[in-house]
Amino acid sequence: MSTSERLSEQDAPAVPSRRRFFAAGATAAAGFAIASRANAQPPRGGRGQPLPAGGVGAQDASLQWADPVLRLVRRVTMGLNPGEVALARQLGFAGYLDYQLRASTIDDGALESVIATRLPMTQMPAATLRTQDNTEVMNQLSDATWYRAAFAKAQLRERMVEFWTDHFNISIDTVGFLKVVDDREVIRPHALGNFRTLLTASAHSGAMLRYLDQNTSRTPTPNQNYAREIMELHTMGSEGGYTQTDVAELSRILTGWSMTADGAFRFNRTFHDRNAKTFLGRSFPAMPATASDAEMKAEGDVAIRMLLDHPSTARYLSLQMARWLLAYEPPTAVVDATAAAYTRTGGDIPTMIRTILTSRNLSTAPAKYKRPFHLAISGIRALGADTTTVPNIRAVRQQADRMGMPVFRWAQPDGYPDNVAWWSGLVITRWSYGQYLSTLNSATVMRVDPAPFRSPDTPEGVVGQIGVRLFGGEMPTSLRTGLLTFLRGGTYNETRIRETLSLALGAQEYQWY
Repeated sequence: MSTSERLSEQDAPAVPSRRRFFAAGATAAAGFAIASRANAQPPRGGRGQPLPAGGVGAQDASLQWADPVLRLVRRVTMGLNPGEVALARQLGFAGYLDYQLRASTIDDGALESVIATRLPMTQMPAATLRTQDNTEVMNQLSDATWYRAAFAKAQLRERMVEFWTDHFNISIDTVGFLKVVDDREVIRPHALGNFRTLLTASAHSGAMLRYLDQNTSRTPTPNQNYAREIMELHTMGSEGGYTQTDVAELSRILTGWSMTADGAFRFNRTFHDRNAKTFLGRSFPAMPATASDAEMKAEGDVAIRMLLDHPSTARYLSLQMARWLLAYEPPTAVVDATAAAYTRTGGDIPTMIRTILTSRNLSTAPAKYKRPFHLAISGIRALGADTTTVPNIRAVRQQADRMGMPVFRWAQPDGYPDNVAWWSGLVITRWSYGQYLSTLNSATVMRVDPAPFRSPDTPEGVVGQIGVRLFGGEMPTSLRTGLLTFLRGGTYNETRIRETLSLALGAQEYQWY
């Protein structure tokens, strides 16, 4: 901003400005943001925490949410839009949850056809993928992830794909094309299936084997990376009751679990440790040199089943899912009930989700803070975009990546953090993304049409549509007043309307779900 612009703004305090609008929200929020970080533990991501910049609401946003159906839609989708809200209200709480849990019956064929046409590398077999330009392979997988998150009808599946992608985190910078196969054959097919099947598929995934160096682990000095992470992050949790000896013994059991050049699972008997082992109190006797490949590999299969059946796995997985879907600190009773559902059903993911997402549980659940990926997608959905108006989602994605969450790029095996303390310091980039999105009017990138917001075509009508399309009709009165004041404070035209959309997308009330 130039000196003359700053002076002009100082000389005209009554004129509503974008800077004053944002500053008011940040100032009111700063105390809460700093307090949130004061007790936060640094995540395992290997970088320092973002600098404080405000943007976290001092008051729980969920206090404004009266409709239990909208509370559910916020949790199981990537963002409200009129179509999703109408469908949920038509089906009711139980009906809508049932609809989303039966993702295999939802027809997303049109979207998948668009992805196959625009992003053909996502459909290629592994042998072909490994011969392609690696950067373009990674870009096409990321673009496909964005298209599905924004436009899939099976929204809960996309939410759980995001969850499992973090739970079984694999950095695409390490494994390249193998992550395309992992996403296609491990994460997506089993996101709303059974955890036993999902974990087993992950354990045989070439991407996971390479990422954690299991593919080269061999006797007499096995690599312990995968043995440690499958217990600490994938099943039992760091407080699950295992010891370092168990990590070492599991790494011996898993020697020989390797892969081909194309990433297909292959057991390498020359790598396997045939000596006696003891894992979680169970003895694995020594095997003769004449033992078959299947007999040697079976040791690993047995160990994985032990992890799946362990009570610590039921509780740890239930805690992680409840944190993702319900609250950062979910009630103990909810976690216990979900763990019981895991044990009773043998790891049926939909049953566990039903246990977590009851109307009663959601009615008292505090709002959660949108991570950058969630915020970016929710903005696209709220502005009424579809695949025809977003021909080049890559440009939008790369702009959003400035908020610090490029998909598949978290280096450490624990996945992107899901907490307020980590993300609340990146508020300026969140505002910038909202501004960028609201101004898009490109036939080759994305076109945001303000016409649906101009119904009726008055300041009151525009703000009313913002309340419906971004907030499901539950926009706080204070925000409505602020947006209306801004919109009335200048010439009423498309530019002013787009600026108002930017303010709404950047408002601290929109950062929560």
